[in-house]
Amino acid sequence: MKYPRPSQVKSLQLDKMKVPGSVEILGFARRLGWRRAFFRGVYVATNQAVRLSIFDCFRLRREDINTELTKTVGGYECRFLAPHEASRFFCQLDSEVARSLHEALARGDKAYVILDGERLASIGLYAEAPTPILSDLTVHFDPPSWYMYRGYTQAAYRGQRLHALGILRAAVELFDLQVPQLVTLCERTNYPATISVHRMGWQRCGALYRVGIGPWTRLGQTATARANGMRLQLRSPRI
Repeated sequence: MKYPRPSQVKSLQLDKMKVPGSVEILGFARRLGWRRAFFRGVYVATNQAVRLSIFDCFRLRREDINTELTKTVGGYECRFLAPHEASRFFCQLDSEVARSLHEALARGDKAYVILDGERLASIGLYAEAPTPILSDLTVHFDPPSWYMYRGYTQAAYRGQRLHALGILRAAVELFDLQVPQLVTLCERTNYPATISVHRMGWQRCGALYRVGIGPWTRLGQTATARANGMRLQLRSPRI
């Protein structure tokens, strides 16, 4: 599969956030309530003037796992993907997710998959080293923790909680290999993701932030995030 050069890939996460239309606002309010819709609107509006990124930090340990969500249903196969296997699944993913998988494996990250026969139903990525987020930031965390990111479930398989199944089954396998905990980030107003991680058993452990105006940027973290070894670092943005 041919991958676009970085200059051809638009960063959906860092570029100025799109102001939602009335239909989108109403849909968000119906699903998650007017209070959350309001705060999401304020967050988006602020990003029209400054670069603001707020991430809530979460950690997952063996004793935190919601074991009800680890039960395999529908005859799915759950396992870490061998690097040489990845190429046969690229064509089943949209170009952005396929590119992320390609770049993750090139960095040495691991992919945990849920397979329905030869079809890839869901995938999540796991790193044991500092990991790029957005287009100009890297998240750091203390080893031997691993970082979970980029969970994705194919449209035909959504609604079966495969996202949670994959993350928790991967966590169990890593815990069996003496990994003490997983860590992850949720963007502050990504309420569906926050609800999902809480349901799985993840525990909040502080927050990271970035504020930028023009060439000036400030990165920071709460004391709890610092105690868990989590911090942000600037890197050269994609053009």
